[in-house]
Amino acid sequence: MSFFELATFTVPDRTPLFKPIPRFYKGYRKLSVFCEATTEGIQKSLPEGFIAADNVIEVFVMACPEVYDVANPEMGPRNYLEGGVVVPVRYGDLLGGHVLYEFVTTDDAMAGGREVWGYPKKMGEVMMAESGGGYITATVSRLGRTLISATFTPQDIVYDKPLLHPRVQVKRIPRADGKGYDVDQIIRNDLRDAKIAQLVRGSATLAMGGSSLMDPLYELDVQRVIGAEFVVAEFYLDYGVIHEDRLVSRATT
Repeated sequence: MSFFELATFTVPDRTPLFKPIPRFYKGYRKLSVFCEATTEGIQKSLPEGFIAADNVIEVFVMACPEVYDVANPEMGPRNYLEGGVVVPVRYGDLLGGHVLYEFVTTDDAMAGGREVWGYPKKMGEVMMAESGGGYITATVSRLGRTLISATFTPQDIVYDKPLLHPRVQVKRIPRADGKGYDVDQIIRNDLRDAKIAQLVRGSATLAMGGSSLMDPLYELDVQRVIGAEFVVAEFYLDYGVIHEDRLVSRATT
């Protein structure tokens, strides 16, 4: 019998907000805009110990119409939208992509992503509209501010994409008494069995907003868009790997 058959996965006990992993994402639709930011803009946004590995970043908006809890199929599929920014990073000898900003439309998507893997999810308003000819418009907003505004036009275009996998995240939970942290870990997360059903490349326009007090996406200082793509695909989202427990590392140094 597994641990999760013996204990409630998370709170509240009677009806936990999210279920045990894995998740199966079926038929998700994702717009990715690849653009050059400044190394200085990326670096100032990164957690301690992370180094910008490239200046080409991904700004994305994604519709997830069918998300299944594999361990709890009776729940049926859920759906939500999300958008955010992924930047190439190095942490020690680990190279990958760090989700720097991420905004979602449901509470279970937010809490699960933060509590299990350390994704920096916040609730927001996300819109992605597909029209005839493959044109797409997408926006991400929060607290009355537009954070991401993008358009996509199908076009035969060639560009190089940055290395953005595996995901490398910081999972940090403060103590209830304010004296440090209960958890401070570096998490590595890999997607499993990713399959692309459709991929269309093209050009895009992009604007990044925010404020100095909250969600300063504009600080990345995007210089130009090098290309974009729209994909329809699927994947499994499994548990991650604790690459480093920084509470243990500090205690032993």
